[in-house]
Amino acid sequence: MNKLILPLILFISLNSYGNEFFYRMLSQVNSEWKYQDDGLKLAATLDLSQNKSFDDCIATHLMLVEQTLRKRTTENLSSSQKQKRLTLLNELNGYWHNRAFPVNDYLPYKNPVLIDRKGNYCAVGYLMKQSGAVSLAHAIDTENKFAYVKEIKTSGVKEWADENGFTLDELAWIQPGYPVSFTVQDLTGGLNGTVSSIVIDSSSQIIYAGGSFTASTTGSSCNGVAAYISGFAGWDWIGLGTGLNGNVNTLLIKNNMLYAGGEFTLAGTIPVSNVAVYNMQTGQWQSMGNLDSTVTSLAVYNNEIYAGGKFTGFVSKWTGTSWQDITQGFLYGEGVRTLEVKDSLLYIGGNFELATGALRRNVATYDGVYMGTSGFGTSTPVNDFEIHNDTLYAACDVALGPDTCALAKFDNLNWECMLNPFALLMNNFSGTSVQHLLSANQKLFCAGTFTCTNGLYYGNNLMEFIANSSGAPSCLPMLLTDSGINSLAVWGNSICFGGAFTNSLSTTLNHIGIIPNILNSVNEPYIQPIQTLNIFPNPSGDRFTIDLKNIVDLNRYNLKIMDSMGRIINSKSELLPQTSIDLSDKPGGVYFIRVLNEKGNVYATGKLLVR
Repeated sequence: MNKLILPLILFISLNSYGNEFFYRMLSQVNSEWKYQDDGLKLAATLDLSQNKSFDDCIATHLMLVEQTLRKRTTENLSSSQKQKRLTLLNELNGYWHNRAFPVNDYLPYKNPVLIDRKGNYCAVGYLMKQSGAVSLAHAIDTENKFAYVKEIKTSGVKEWADENGFTLDELAWIQPGYPVSFTVQDLTGGLNGTVSSIVIDSSSQIIYAGGSFTASTTGSSCNGVAAYISGFAGWDWIGLGTGLNGNVNTLLIKNNMLYAGGEFTLAGTIPVSNVAVYNMQTGQWQSMGNLDSTVTSLAVYNNEIYAGGKFTGFVSKWTGTSWQDITQGFLYGEGVRTLEVKDSLLYIGGNFELATGALRRNVATYDGVYMGTSGFGTSTPVNDFEIHNDTLYAACDVALGPDTCALAKFDNLNWECMLNPFALLMNNFSGTSVQHLLSANQKLFCAGTFTCTNGLYYGNNLMEFIANSSGAPSCLPMLLTDSGINSLAVWGNSICFGGAFTNSLSTTLNHIGIIPNILNSVNEPYIQPIQTLNIFPNPSGDRFTIDLKNIVDLNRYNLKIMDSMGRIINSKSELLPQTSIDLSDKPGGVYFIRVLNEKGNVYATGKLLVR
């Protein structure tokens, strides 16, 4: 089914059954849901709003399938089939409770995996094993590891289903697809509270984290600010002096000094409120005046320290002895959330309006003397700025209704919306906010509180954003965490991320973790499909054609075909607008097709069934 028709079907189903968010999740786990009317009716009676991770979705999917299959009539089955069916439904109950699901670290998109590298079986394979048909499961794993039930060519599947009282349609509904697995690592157990800001000392590669925590999970005291350092016993978290009592929202490093802003006081006798500085050489906190409310951002502009927040005036400059208000009543509203320097201007973002006589919101500028405007601003409040490919981007809140913008860029005249959830067929992006942006290795990463999909792959809270030169932008999901992500930073070839989460899938992180080597351009750990190939006929005999006429410069692309084990069985570097392929020397089965650009990144992907 093509991508344009699917949202319409989902929309009709959602109106019928409600619970829009989780119906979308169920459909991501298994597209067979659109054929399961009785299952949808059962799902509509449950409170599914608390499901966070993809593992939650898989478990809930299997729970609903199990409960629905128990209710279906079995009058046409023999007593032996009824008993075996009931036994395996009991096994299915234990399987989804145990959550030992396979990990898809084979393919660059969501797909079934019969048995993973650690020996975890998919639900259908597990039922085969528990029924005594483990040899059948291993035969399928050898011959059709990545195939959907209805595509499996291994003999004996239908016979096994009949013997145990199931139809192939029911097995197809049981079988989930598994998302791309990224290698995610914790940082020595993490911290015991939310991480709001991360900065890296480029000279020492020490990670500094700020937030609402009081200790590491290994017991080290670190009030509000912690450093991740390599010591005699390996890497571990340490506190910085007596720390800060309260919430640290932002960190900044300048000249061996660590500046912290937030909503806190400094432990001990030093009178300080909401902003402080730590001398990395002496190991001492120092007073840095007082600001009368929360500090949300710190920046260096013209070699001076600026703070933004909810305090009087919203933006102030540190004179060396006190804070000086620079806005002089030019901004009014909730306050400032972020500061960024570009082209000799200090850009100011947040939730405010400008006193200009015309409606200008959420973005202002400062040239060192005067406050100024930045077009008409953004439609929703700004949480962060980032310079990507010499263009200023803004991460924004998501509001109800079409007049919203999750991500915007400045074109030197005005702000252009780059990511509007209501313009993406309602299934690609949804959530409450993009909180933080990171430009690294010519990629733009977005963190926040959201969900996003790309083709068949679902993720949340961290994605790569690609502004395609033609067509709709692509949101490429990278993680599944159980709560939002607030901050990103580059650590070597890895991305460090922090937030309110405690887990990513089955990995315990406790508010901070890394994705190792994701910035290694030689061996990128993930590739996401952007286009879906038109392949015909499909299913085919042994010859088929791939429509590539939408690719402008075919000389920059090559084509690879993989079998169901992920092995490359055919390659073509000379492509035509309609490229024909002959697989007459290959056995029938499922084949995966990729079109890659000159950098090895996947431009398009498709799947072919050869009979």
